[in-house]
Amino acid sequence: MTFADIEQVDPVLTDDGRSVCFYGHTPDEDQTFVWSIRLPMVIEEDAFLVEEWRAIGWQHWMQQT
Repeated sequence: MTFADIEQVDPVLTDDGRSVCFYGHTPDEDQTFVWSIRLPMVIEEDAFLVEEWRAIGWQHWMQQT
């Protein structure tokens, strides 16, 4: 599996609000790519814009292919 096999990206704000973890799901449920970034400030859960972060995750992995 490669990054090109990713079918779905799920961004998740960590409990402390200081990082975002990205899960890149492939057709093989045993193969998931994970990437995370540390944020310069805390983001509150209600301010976390999932679709915008999802787009960032897609952009990151598609640049890797």
